Amino acid sequence: MILIYEATRAATYADLLKRLIPNSADYTLIPCNTREEAARAIGEADILFSWRFPPDLLPRARRLRWIQAMGAGVEDLVAAPVPEGVLVTRVEGLFGAAMSEYAFAHMLAHAQQLPRLYAAQAARRWEPFTAETLWGKRLGVAGVGSIGGAVAARGRAFGMEVWGLARTPGPRAHVDRMFTPAEADVFTAGVDYLVSTLPDTPETRGLIDPEAMKPGALLINVGRGATIDEGAILRAVRGGRIRAVLDVFAVEPLPADHPFWTEPGITVTPHLSGPSRPEEVAAYFAENLRRFEQGEPLRGAVDRERGY
Repeated sequence: MILIYEATRAATYADLLKRLIPNSADYTLIPCNTREEAARAIGEADILFSWRFPPDLLPRARRLRWIQAMGAGVEDLVAAPVPEGVLVTRVEGLFGAAMSEYAFAHMLAHAQQLPRLYAAQAARRWEPFTAETLWGKRLGVAGVGSIGGAVAARGRAFGMEVWGLARTPGPRAHVDRMFTPAEADVFTAGVDYLVSTLPDTPETRGLIDPEAMKPGALLINVGRGATIDEGAILRAVRGGRIRAVLDVFAVEPLPADHPFWTEPGITVTPHLSGPSRPEEVAAYFAENLRRFEQGEPLRGAVDRERGY
């Protein structure tokens, strides 16, 4: 039995899987939108395909063999009481294009000063100025996995020098210079644009210090909100050191009284940089299910000790 858990689209995923899995008749697909529905089904589930499954229900999963997360982030499953021996996989390779486009939309807006142009048009002011370009600027990508790699590739296409920050050393495609966490201070201080795709792990929290960034730099966080101290971001922006574009936050939805909402140097977006399209995510799961049936290595295997 495959338990499908998603708060609003579980039935949509079930319908897609019936078409995508060649032998779908061999499986019982149970879509669950609520905790109560999941509690009734989890004890019989062999496979869990889910987004933010209630962790306290996992000890009831006596038959569970594999969990496929619907997203790239799995900090909830890393901390959850997943039964021993259960495989955990995440979505890998689907979100890089959309998230890199998000990052470059904001980098280009920053370089071309689009808010200034929009304001001038609204006020009917003719105010020519010389905009900057991304060409020749230094792009820092913190977390050079599938998403960060896509950002790096587009940075190279724009003629930027690309620096990368990753847990393990060694060359990466489209990256001119790599840094390890021990060198994070040099990396952070040396870039004009810093895009963080870091997962939320004990090792990544506090790795990027916004107050140590180059004056005039732009920080873009599309990884996890908890990885960069929000107080430090606020101080760096209010002090005029940097500007920031934030798509992820320590608490989501971002509380209405949070100072980020009204800070002129901060752009807030509602965790939309990496959209989950059911057709793509369901196809990813169907391919991993084929691998699971054939005993082949699964895509996106999670190392729970590493945290992703």
